[in-house]
Order: sequence, then structure tokens, then C-alpha cells
Amino acid sequence: MKYENSMVTSQRVKELLSKSGMTFSELSRRLWGPKSHNSISYFDCRPDLKVSTLIKMAEIFGCSLDDLLIKSDNSSDTPNIQGNNNVVNSNYVNTDVTTLRAEIKALKMVICEKDQRIEDLKNTNKELGQRLDYVLQIGREKDHK
Repeated sequence: MKYENSMVTSQRVKELLSKSGMTFSELSRRLWGPKSHNSISYFDCRPDLKVSTLIKMAEIFGCSLDDLLIKSDNSSDTPNIQGNNNVVNSNYVNTDVTTLRAEIKALKMVICEKDQRIEDLKNTNKELGQRLDYVLQIGREKDHK
């Protein structure tokens, strides 16, 4: 597997921060705690990050390690997507899927309610038809007398 970068540079962190809408101070607090005083140049000064730091960064940005280091070969299971600002496995997509599932469940409940209402109307219609037949039968009997 080949990567364009063998380390996470400050430039790459800036790119990821701009995509996520997060500030470096937020990232710093989430990576190293609330009293962290690291600057973005930390990534250029310390080229060999711990694996745990890389994993934590990937979790914070919601991306894979391949995205952090920019995988350059195309031997991935993930299809290559052409276009601008395409994010696979983003929180927005996952939220949309969850929202759509909830909406589908609600719509199925509405359909069940409508089916029950239709069944009730059919039963009422059948009962009214039987009553009308009975009234017509009584009317015919009175006509014959």
C-alpha cells in the first residue's frame, strides 16, 4: 500500500480542519486535553506521531487512516468517486440514513392505520347494505299485502 505522505503534516491537518469546520484549538483540546498548548506546527516538528494519536485524529475527523495519510494507490475496496467535496461515510450521510429509516417507519405506521380505516369502512358499508336490503324486503312484503 502506498501513501502520498509518510507523516501527517500541518498542511494536511489544515485541509482536514477546513473540511470539518473545526478550529485547531478544538482539535488540540480533543487530542491532548483542555490544557493543551500545542500549535499546528506540532505536526511538522514531530513527524512520527504515535499510532494512538493517528487513530484518535481519524475518529475526530470521522475519516480513515488512509484519508489522513492520503493513500495514493488505487487498490481499495472503496469505489473511486469523481467530483468535488464528496464525503463517503460522513456523519451527514449517516444522519440522513437514520432520519430516512425513522420516516419509513412512520409511513408504514400511517399505511397500517389507513388499511385499518379502509377495513372499517368496508365493514360499515357491508352492514349498511344489509340493513338497506332488509328495509327493501320489508317494503316489498308490505306492498304484497
